[in-house]
Amino acid sequence: MCTTYLATELIREFGEFDLLEHPRLVRLNPNVPWKTRGNGAIALKLGNGSGRPKTIGELDGKPVECFPSGTNTKPTEGHYERACRVIEDLAMFEDANTNPGLIMTSRKPPQALYWGAVREVVDLKRHMALAKPEFSKGWKNNRGLIGAISAVAWRPRAPTHELIAYREQIMWGKPRNINEASVRKMDRAFPTTFNNYDYEEMHMVIAPASPCPILYGIRGDKEQDLPEAAAAVRSERIARHMIFLTNQGTDDHITRTSISRLEPFTSVSVIGNVTSAPRTIKGGHLIFSLSNGHNVVDCTIYEPAKSFRRIGEVLVPGDRLLVMGGVREKPFTINVEKVRIQKLANVREKVANPMCPKCSKRMKSIGKDQGYRCSCGKKVGENEAEFRALRRAASTGWYEPPVGSRRHLSKPLKRM
Repeated sequence: MCTTYLATELIREFGEFDLLEHPRLVRLNPNVPWKTRGNGAIALKLGNGSGRPKTIGELDGKPVECFPSGTNTKPTEGHYERACRVIEDLAMFEDANTNPGLIMTSRKPPQALYWGAVREVVDLKRHMALAKPEFSKGWKNNRGLIGAISAVAWRPRAPTHELIAYREQIMWGKPRNINEASVRKMDRAFPTTFNNYDYEEMHMVIAPASPCPILYGIRGDKEQDLPEAAAAVRSERIARHMIFLTNQGTDDHITRTSISRLEPFTSVSVIGNVTSAPRTIKGGHLIFSLSNGHNVVDCTIYEPAKSFRRIGEVLVPGDRLLVMGGVREKPFTINVEKVRIQKLANVREKVANPMCPKCSKRMKSIGKDQGYRCSCGKKVGENEAEFRALRRAASTGWYEPPVGSRRHLSKPLKRM
């Protein structure tokens, strides 16, 4: 099914209340082995609004508004039962990865619960004990409760927005009708949006591959640009749409650490020097090793990253890098999301044996790494040969995968 579609259904169900902020779409730790595809959770703040509302969507042909402030509504048993019915009507429980969780609370949980869930593997019992919701229910293995709590606990720092357009129900599961040329045109016309189109693979990234109710989603830095951007996309009829407040494209999942302190299932930013020539393994995946002088870790760029592998291919020992990515348990490696080349090693090639300082004749090699000797008996070291500097195929700066290979949380370079 679709968690954001559930948000629109809950907005309809609780239409007697005002939305006190945008619906939230919060992505959590992308490295958790049992996560859903996007590892997302949603949250709604309901109550009695005050101030001037703004339109953030359309549902049943009517505008959906949210208010800048207001008074929270204390949840009741009746509210809880209504929300449970909506979830149970929509959830696809036959899917092994469908494990919804619901909380209702008038108290905002500690923000540490969000940071834990976006960066680590957390404990459900501890999450519940610290959140203390008035009402809660977990279905099946209860893990959805972690997402529910974390979405409410999130305090946005530099959030983004996403306008999600939904299909008519009769179209669910059928091929999407979206004009690709209009998506490219929209992408060029609205630079505050991001991750719309993969120009390397020539395909739309705004449209999901799954047979879910979503037609497309447009992400951006400026909420006010999103409706106009959506209007520029030519597509099949849109049944409803909503603008969500999100943590997508923020790098909230990244923790700065050192190579010596890596933990599986976390996302990290580490600095080190390349220690060996990159190698390509079966499947087209590229691996290079990074060291801080004491510890070494493999870094992997996977085949789907396409051109991003090229930057790995031209690395040489001595290059200094900042690497961002998720730490995999088996094999133990950093799955690279972004790279910043901080310093390039000097690479040179030998052009001639050294000239004897006594005889002014070219000397001969004694053997590999043993230096050179002249017929007069004079010896010199390997570094006395004549070299020339080679131009590197890379330069310092940031590098990232093509649009279609990026994670929801990974901050695009255009946002940096």
